[in-house]
Amino acid sequence: MKKILISIIFLLPLVASAQSHHDTVRLRQVVVTATQHATTRSEAPTAVGIIDGGQMENVNAVNLGQALNFSTGLRVENTCQNCGANEVRINGLGQAYSQILIDSRPVNNALAGVYLLDQLPTALIDRVEVLRGGGSALYGSNAIAGVINVITREPHSNAASVGNTTSLIGGRSWDFSNSFNASVVTDDRRAGIAVFGHNRHRDPYDHNDDGYSETGLLKARMVGFRGYLRATEFSKLNLEYHNIHDFRRGGDHFDLPSPMAHISEGGEHDIHSANLKWDWLPASGLRHASLFASLQHVDRQSYYGERDDSEPFGTAYGYTQDLTLNYGALYSRHLDTLWFMPAELTAGIEHTLDRLQDHTYGSPDTLRQNIGILSAYLQNEWKSLYWSILVGGRLDKHTMIDAPVVSPRLNLRYSPTDHLAFRAGYASGFRAPQVYDEDLHVGAVNGELYKITNAPDLRMERSHSFTGSADLCFHLGSLEADLLVEGFYTRISDAFVNELLFDDTTSGYLHYERRNADGAEVMGVNVEMTLSPIEAMRIQLGGTWQRSRYTGQGKEWDEGQYERRMERTPDLYAYLTGIYTPWKRLQLIATGIFTGPMLVYHNVSTAIGSEVQKVTTDPFLDLSLKVAYSIPFGESSQLELSVGIQNLFDSYQRDLDSGPERDAAYIYGPSLPRTFIAGAKLTI
Repeated sequence: MKKILISIIFLLPLVASAQSHHDTVRLRQVVVTATQHATTRSEAPTAVGIIDGGQMENVNAVNLGQALNFSTGLRVENTCQNCGANEVRINGLGQAYSQILIDSRPVNNALAGVYLLDQLPTALIDRVEVLRGGGSALYGSNAIAGVINVITREPHSNAASVGNTTSLIGGRSWDFSNSFNASVVTDDRRAGIAVFGHNRHRDPYDHNDDGYSETGLLKARMVGFRGYLRATEFSKLNLEYHNIHDFRRGGDHFDLPSPMAHISEGGEHDIHSANLKWDWLPASGLRHASLFASLQHVDRQSYYGERDDSEPFGTAYGYTQDLTLNYGALYSRHLDTLWFMPAELTAGIEHTLDRLQDHTYGSPDTLRQNIGILSAYLQNEWKSLYWSILVGGRLDKHTMIDAPVVSPRLNLRYSPTDHLAFRAGYASGFRAPQVYDEDLHVGAVNGELYKITNAPDLRMERSHSFTGSADLCFHLGSLEADLLVEGFYTRISDAFVNELLFDDTTSGYLHYERRNADGAEVMGVNVEMTLSPIEAMRIQLGGTWQRSRYTGQGKEWDEGQYERRMERTPDLYAYLTGIYTPWKRLQLIATGIFTGPMLVYHNVSTAIGSEVQKVTTDPFLDLSLKVAYSIPFGESSQLELSVGIQNLFDSYQRDLDSGPERDAAYIYGPSLPRTFIAGAKLTI
């Protein structure tokens, strides 16, 4: 067996170099997330996943969350029947361990993170870059599992489009999504602007006819623009702004105001985000400097509560405001030779401020969280045609941590041919003990309210992440393929866990406390392949086998009972997309998402209270089909019509809780039942 493996390793470069007509468009894609400056995907020191606009259209994604399901190592699922919050996991770790950026800036604060995946429409997005593994050396706190970088639309040409996607959820609830995009660029390409907009209305969906929604009511709109101005030949000013207004509500009695329902969770969000960046790039191309500033303001009016029949209306109102500001500077310099190889030296400094105030009416407490993070990073990448050696580190002074935190980073790339790359990397990261996090909001569990606070002695989490991968492009006859095999290992010390502190019967709250566990380990293998057996067909698939475990005795899931397995982390999950174009105007598209068995906790109501049960879920296969047909007219205009079925076999959770005493967090598997979809898009 050992001899066979050695032979394969030596033959792979020969197979890759033997082909000369392979389509290397994927390798030439430009990415920025790996190094904080533009580089081709093939030369990036770490493997970067890309979800572009075409892929998002193929899978009928109307928001960021729906698109992320089709990236290797990522899973997105609904975690609450009432509020409809979605969570993304990278390499088996929850969303709290990931950094979601907009144009490389970390302005998505803890409050916005609760519903962020739903609130960012694809009308805003040009592409998404995914960096799996520890990225804290570049992006700071919360980038332990990886980085999701949302790149907004930039004007490239004079064009416009308008589209509609209409869905019928479970054959009974409508979901309407409309979007538009337009861009104008001057003849000399010194200035340009792109405008985009989106609005959506989704009716509530009740799968088991108990009067309570599995998918809540949603009314959302977004408008924004991104423009640039080249004031001089060697400088460029970019400005991006968007506003999101979002109203969502889950529970029952949607014909009544929230305080008159038995259960109602949700709120109204008004989010303003802006990014300003100035780039200086002299004619030599050897130097690059940037000044940047990003701002996000979130205004949320919420209602998370339940009403007893003896009460005329509930009072569980809340009001939250959050302001995040990130600004700084970056400088890079190309050196023809630094000691032994050409090099790219990058240095940066940034400051992040977050000011949050959260107040629940009827409670005397007002939560205030003021966080400041002053950061500096330095990295050098030695790069040639065959090698990349990246050494870097980041220094963060976080107001919630006494001492500065150093996060080192090391990445290696070896490319013996143009079509084969081996990569290895190490990164250290941390997660600060914030007061407000995405799991800190008032919710209803079996009719009881709960809240979470930090333990007085809560320590920050530290992480050490290792990755190794082989990326091969090869050509066998008419078959063209890309294959990526990536191993990962992350060890976390002092992992955060939520444990029941006491049942405050006077205020009606279950009080959970965030404490430190012994630690956690996540390890696994990602496999990604793109196949083109014939010119008219393209198949992309990705799968992950992984293990997520707490170390030591594990997490206390019931009084005196501990579990080492992490919740909602299946050992196996995968996706598949296939596109067949029998002729130029017609596309047949099939997509699938497989989710293996996983551990979920179920809070069950009993005659004397409630008890927690451990449940191992069944596997799920969510298969979807779509047909798209393009009708050209004029010189460059076309109308694209499409129809499809999502979750063809109605692979949906069968043991949903029902009634006002249900455990709203006991939801897993595909987010929607069988859904019929029709779309139209006009491009001019």
